[in-house]
Amino acid sequence: MIRWLITVMALVLGGCAAMQPPETLYTQQRRFDELRRHMEATTPDPAKAEFSRLFYLCYAYSRVKRYDRLFPCVDLLQARVDAGDNKLYWFDFRSAPSLLRAEARLDFGDLPAAIAEAETAERLTRGRDAYKQMRIYALTATALAHAASGDAARARVHAAELEAMTFGFTEGLMASDKYYGLARIAMALGEPARAIAAIEADDRQTGFKGLVDAITGAGLMGESLFTYWEVPKRAILHHAQIAVGNFAAARSGLDALLAMPQSAASGDLYWLLLDDRARIALKDGERERAIVLLQRAVAAIEAARATIGNETSRIGFAGDRQQVYARLVAALVESGREREAFEAAERGKARALIDLLASRRELIPTAAGTNGGGDALAALETAEADFRALQASTGGIAATRRAAVDTARARLRTTAPELESLVSVTSGPAADVQALLAPGDVLIEYFGAEPDLFAFVVSATTLRAVRLDGAGLRGEVGQARLALQDPAADPLPPARRLYDRLVAPLALPAGARLVVVPHGPLHYLPFAALHSGEGWLIERHAIRVLPSAGVMAFLDGRKGTGSRLLALGNPDVGDPRLALEFAEAEATAIVRGRPDATLLVGHAATETAVKQQGGAYALLHLASHGQFRADDPLGSALLLAPDAANDGRLSAAEIYGLKLNADLVTLSACQTGLGKVAGGDDVIGITRGLLFAGTASVLSSLWSVDDEATRDLMVRFYAELPRQPKAEALRRAQQSVRLKRPHPFYWAAFTLTGNG
Repeated sequence: MIRWLITVMALVLGGCAAMQPPETLYTQQRRFDELRRHMEATTPDPAKAEFSRLFYLCYAYSRVKRYDRLFPCVDLLQARVDAGDNKLYWFDFRSAPSLLRAEARLDFGDLPAAIAEAETAERLTRGRDAYKQMRIYALTATALAHAASGDAARARVHAAELEAMTFGFTEGLMASDKYYGLARIAMALGEPARAIAAIEADDRQTGFKGLVDAITGAGLMGESLFTYWEVPKRAILHHAQIAVGNFAAARSGLDALLAMPQSAASGDLYWLLLDDRARIALKDGERERAIVLLQRAVAAIEAARATIGNETSRIGFAGDRQQVYARLVAALVESGREREAFEAAERGKARALIDLLASRRELIPTAAGTNGGGDALAALETAEADFRALQASTGGIAATRRAAVDTARARLRTTAPELESLVSVTSGPAADVQALLAPGDVLIEYFGAEPDLFAFVVSATTLRAVRLDGAGLRGEVGQARLALQDPAADPLPPARRLYDRLVAPLALPAGARLVVVPHGPLHYLPFAALHSGEGWLIERHAIRVLPSAGVMAFLDGRKGTGSRLLALGNPDVGDPRLALEFAEAEATAIVRGRPDATLLVGHAATETAVKQQGGAYALLHLASHGQFRADDPLGSALLLAPDAANDGRLSAAEIYGLKLNADLVTLSACQTGLGKVAGGDDVIGITRGLLFAGTASVLSSLWSVDDEATRDLMVRFYAELPRQPKAEALRRAQQSVRLKRPHPFYWAAFTLTGNG
């Protein structure tokens, strides 16, 4: 945002680094964490600071992704603007608060807010007297926000206005920002050829940059003042070259870029560069080289724990981290390195969980306080901030900082291992997973994206990978779900097709207890309702589901104390249309004959009761409505009775903060197992939250269930539970309902996640 200003300062000061204000030097070299530390140290009371100091502080927070500090800082910055203080040196920066907010909201995917803030900034930079550089940034931000929201027409209107801007020789850097903005917008619109043209037009604007380097002395040292600012631009160029098939130019350009130390120090861009180079290596038939590059890309991805707010949102194209893992898995399988491929798949699932949870940062402090890891998490935060500040360093200092991060992470792993799994990639060797499988268990872990899909078939003694057909899988799963949820539809054709695609090639042993780890759209699929042509899968196998194989390490040994049961049925949510007559009868039938059971119905079935009493029971049964939000899976909720203390919406985010000691939580509700499939990770919804909160297993539904059939299934399930493992008890209950009501709609919605 302020490259022109720091260049002007460099010119004014004649190139002597000692004469440049530290904030200018740090910004010039993109040492943003050091900028943050300097501004915090020299601005002890931000509320009393003048605009120019506040701006640098807020800018630093924006670049190091400290959104908890950015938004209060921007509020103070806005207050200074409102009071008439809006100058950075001699330039009008009144649009800066809106621009910083727009960038942050774009990072978070809050597109309506991003558009509103960007349009405010654009409005503040109109007119003949407007500062040109802020106008460039405002038009770019507005176009990017509209492009991200799918409004290509409006994005192009702002891009056209940006393209029409003209500059004189001494405004060469402004012209450079214009072309960079146009390239970002073109990539966001899926127009790589236009992005290439914009970067090439900028490359022809060399005169003023050369003059600056000469005056500042940078050119005499074989360097350029603009090197750090060129890395994102080169990343766009070479990514676009791959998109248009110019692999030769992309290959040589990426090799040169990756040889620069500035690339490794460019945060989230580094893994994108490595991934792009690996894609070319795969095209060239250099599989082993591609594996090395992809492993380096994975290491770069996993080095960044807090992933909301990244350079990809600022350069116009969003890299897909999961595709890096998918490419690595495929390359390892093709090289016969099946165990490494399985471990990479597990790491991909862990990474995607972190990415999704990062959108709800308030979750982590709540979970930390609940599970005793608050201090350890704070220590890890500090160590990682120190390491990022010296990321570009070499020798002992960087090694010391890296060791401090490792020590802090080890402490968190010991103090609160499940919390560590939410903030760091944690996955052990394949042998650790195998050691947790009982004889007779077969784990099937699916991983991949269309058209490449792999299944890892794992037992206590064997591990093998099977390549499956993933082409069109998402659409076929969607068609199958429509048929399975419609009692009037014929479910057999889609159920048979998916069986032939997903199960038949695996050659499973008869009678094996299946532990299924889905991926992507397979989270929406009830595996019990796949059909071999001779029978349903549930007829031959007890089935349970896990979000990842590694979660077994946390679930192993969990079992609630005793057999105390808390059952909530038909909570009064204030809307008679949502009354569940059979849910109340179901809860009443389940507790009948159990002296250690507590039944709460109607007004008594409150959210407060679950929060305050849930931790004292080994079994929790919640017969209520569930509310699934695809746009905000952590906002999905169980609808319970409200009271003075709680609103009755027990959200997934709140569930992460519970402390449970349950062997089983049954969610006899509509759509409780659903969550948003994003990036291929496990569905981040209510079920995953309950596992984190201390539950050994969760029984939940994949679609809006029939009230009466659910009552019958649950009564049979609880009758079987004292004498059968949970997965087998569910299998028998489903079989019982199937004999009376053959269509899968009535019996296949419920899945068991966790211990079986």
